[in-house]
Amino acid sequence: MGKDGEGVAVAPDGRTLFVAGGLPGEQVRAVVDTEHARFLKGHAVAVLEPSPQRVPAPCPVFGRCGGCALQHWAYPAEAAYKENRVREALRRIARLADPPVRPIRAATAVYAYRNKAQFPWGWSAGRPVLGFYRRATHEVIPLATCAIQHPLINRVLAEAPPAAAALGLPVYDERRDSGLLRHLVVRASFSEPEGLATVVVRHPGDPRLAAFARALRQAVPELVGVAANINPERTNRIFGARTVILEGRDFLHERLLGATFRVGPTAFFQVNPRQTAVLYSLVLDAVARVPGVRRVWDLFAGVGTLAILTGRRLPQADILAVEIAADAVADARVNARLNGVHNVSFQARDALAVVEAERMAGHAPDVVIVDPPRSGLAEELVAALDALAPRALVYVSCNPDTLARDVARLPGWRLAWAQPVDLFPRTDHVETVAILEPGSGGGLQPEAAADEQPGQHGEEDAGEGEDRRCQL
Repeated sequence: MGKDGEGVAVAPDGRTLFVAGGLPGEQVRAVVDTEHARFLKGHAVAVLEPSPQRVPAPCPVFGRCGGCALQHWAYPAEAAYKENRVREALRRIARLADPPVRPIRAATAVYAYRNKAQFPWGWSAGRPVLGFYRRATHEVIPLATCAIQHPLINRVLAEAPPAAAALGLPVYDERRDSGLLRHLVVRASFSEPEGLATVVVRHPGDPRLAAFARALRQAVPELVGVAANINPERTNRIFGARTVILEGRDFLHERLLGATFRVGPTAFFQVNPRQTAVLYSLVLDAVARVPGVRRVWDLFAGVGTLAILTGRRLPQADILAVEIAADAVADARVNARLNGVHNVSFQARDALAVVEAERMAGHAPDVVIVDPPRSGLAEELVAALDALAPRALVYVSCNPDTLARDVARLPGWRLAWAQPVDLFPRTDHVETVAILEPGSGGGLQPEAAADEQPGQHGEEDAGEGEDRRCQL
């Protein structure tokens, strides 16, 4: 199985063929969609001899929608594939002969687990629709419901298009750079009966937006607020720099490991609360096991979830949380007060700038937690952390390839263990907690940059293109 959830075959000319919709051991008829120097990309059009692990996909648009890759695969096989994907990345890229990969923490719920969806707007039969992009395109596949979303999100998905149609709101046309509606981002709390919708628009001046917000809240009363995010740029990025509230309030509440967090329209917050509790418990346990820990730095801190939970777990320690997004830091400070946590300080700055400034001032942490985007750590930040020499580095990753690359960039460190956690069932993504300690065995230079590996594509084609922070 390829790392994008595709079956792997060999073409007649000897090139590797990645087949979307194919499973290991199957015989399928496939067509080639794209050709590259060393590999081909295609999709299955007929299954001639199915795998015993093939199961019916519950979604009627599975295979056309780019949001899920693995609904046709029995979940135990999917979980084993994800564990092996982490192991193979550490072998191939970090050059570790026997990576210390623990058994995956599989999900207990593989559907209806997501607390956030980002739906692009499109046209169908002359009416506005919401859906996800077809894989590797910007063609919107209309959705009536999405099997992996919270039920409240699916209710908003059903109500928003007719509300937009009734008001005559035009959908954005990226080719002409015209129209209004770009995306609808919906959050739902798993701990409170609350939802939050954000309509991403090209400009804020249309008075019909207020009526749209009112109609949406009337149709779905659990929506505590509807916001508008303004993105006037010709870009694939979903969010723009400014968000305004149209109706209600601009945040909802989510509980995690006994703490309450305020989450705003554009904030980073993990999308699977049940599995996030598993993931963060692993991080907290790892930090707490460092003897006499007094200083912890949390880089890429988002709205302060890990920093605040660490502060609660280690009241004797000083926690520094670093996040470049000022609005997220504002939410993080509110979240610290909300939970009565007073041993966490926040800086709205670039992680590298903070690390270098603190090192020059003679400040050194016992433990550093990093939770970077899919691109991993910048090479300069890896070098700065190496020079900082904390007693442990706790790395939370949503991309096994960039995790392995960064392990390889730390040859003076030892990978103590790596624990895969499945936060994204039915997709090809997997989260990993890795613990690095000073000592030899961190790995040699990588065989190739992670973005040069065959089959590395599609994260931004799956209808979730803004989620460079691993929300996916």
